[in-house]
Amino acid sequence: MTTPQRFGVRNSGKLWQRSLLLYAALLGLSMVATRFQVVAPLALSSAVQPVTRAFLIGADNLRRAYAALVTERDLSRQNADLQRQNDSLRQSGELLQREVARLRQVTQIMATQAPSVVGIAQVTGVDPSPLLSRLTINKGASAGIRQRMPVTVPAGLVGQITEVSARSAVVLALVDPESRVGVTLARNKGGRGMAFGSPPDRLRAQFSLGVQIRPGDVLVTSSLGGVFPVGIKVGTVERVLPLGPNDLNQTVLVRPAVDVNVVEDVTVLGGL
Repeated sequence: MTTPQRFGVRNSGKLWQRSLLLYAALLGLSMVATRFQVVAPLALSSAVQPVTRAFLIGADNLRRAYAALVTERDLSRQNADLQRQNDSLRQSGELLQREVARLRQVTQIMATQAPSVVGIAQVTGVDPSPLLSRLTINKGASAGIRQRMPVTVPAGLVGQITEVSARSAVVLALVDPESRVGVTLARNKGGRGMAFGSPPDRLRAQFSLGVQIRPGDVLVTSSLGGVFPVGIKVGTVERVLPLGPNDLNQTVLVRPAVDVNVVEDVTVLGGL
């Protein structure tokens, strides 16, 4: 064997010896470390345990607080959504109740006043003049409204249509000074008269001297004038005015059956 070959074999043997020695050293160190592992004293463990427990409890409380905050935020959002839905349902319910009330009004008027109803209209304006009594409604020619059509509510007569546009109309109320309506006593078929508007909130009706009329008598529409259906309530006699020396008719003061200042919806009847 040559010298270089012997030198290589010798170096290889030394490398294996060193590896075995290193492995043995590490194995021994591991056994020593495991055998003589340091254990914390009992007193130190007892002292650290409350701190650890407090830390864990605090962390758990923090987690719970965060979860409660998230839940409260979600509940607040859900409550806001429910509130909006409740407001929408309440508005829908109010609209439905109003439509039911209108239907009842039409049914009552058709049964007690006139069979021909053009429709229900909403009062959208009132003449501000203290000497005039005129209402604006939100239906006009496009809804079949025409001049001279009677306007009423279940309580009694309101007036008649005098002006019409495409989508609105003007109602001349009974207490307007230009209003005229034929009336008769509800308690009998005689005693026809004529009622005139007497601002701000009364009517004056004239009857012949032979008519027996007294306070409390109810006046209804008559066929006189040919505008209003017969039998619709106009008002109640409040006072019989004293006769003058030259009077040919007796005059009575009448409280109208309908206060036009508080009317919201009116029924328009078909013309005669």
